Amino acid sequence: MQKDNWTPPPDTLNLEGHHVDVWRLSLNLLVDSVKLIESTLSADESARAARFHFEVDKNRFIVAHGVLRKILGRYLHRDPAELTFSINQYGKPALVNSALEFNLSHSGDFALIAVTQGRKIGVDVERIRQGISSHVIAQQYFSKAEVAELQSLPIEQREVAFFTCWTRKEAYIKAQGLGLSLPLESFDVSLTLGHPAILRATRPDEKEAVHWLLRSLDVDLNYAGAVAVEGNALDFRLFSY
Repeated sequence: MQKDNWTPPPDTLNLEGHHVDVWRLSLNLLVDSVKLIESTLSADESARAARFHFEVDKNRFIVAHGVLRKILGRYLHRDPAELTFSINQYGKPALVNSALEFNLSHSGDFALIAVTQGRKIGVDVERIRQGISSHVIAQQYFSKAEVAELQSLPIEQREVAFFTCWTRKEAYIKAQGLGLSLPLESFDVSLTLGHPAILRATRPDEKEAVHWLLRSLDVDLNYAGAVAVEGNALDFRLFSY
């Protein structure tokens, strides 16, 4: 499996049109600062955080969304608390009056934040859970080609391959910003470990696939991650927060 080189960000963040920045955030490292981080959230974000039943889940939500604001504020040279977001009809957030595109995903101990300029982008991270019925879930949500590829793998590889496929599909759906109105079986991604991440086919417009890049992300030993971005010949920069 690939080992990505996550590096500290530079003091000054310059985001060019060909840059795709992905940030890895360990949520548990920052829980001591939750109250300070929460002060930057909007009233709606704070209300969403308050709905979590368990304190650890509430804190992780606050940290993920607070750090998202801090990172976007660094790019825009603005106070994180002053950033304003809009939400489309499918639930995808966007910055008001900015060409900066971003996406956030968090699962367990980690969050991923992807940022680019004027390009659709989506990111997903999932904790690899043992003992799930991956075959049954794949039959429900994956395309026929993906199910066939999953079943062709040795049994011991299928669990990780399932989450590899899931994060790639989620990243692409989130990038499109259409929610589940974009059927999961309407596109195919690669999922075999050690092979390149590829958006293999899109339906009904088969030409759509060539306009996208997929990349798997080496988040942690027990996590799968992926980013999907519109465009080609892009420069991925991986930052550890």
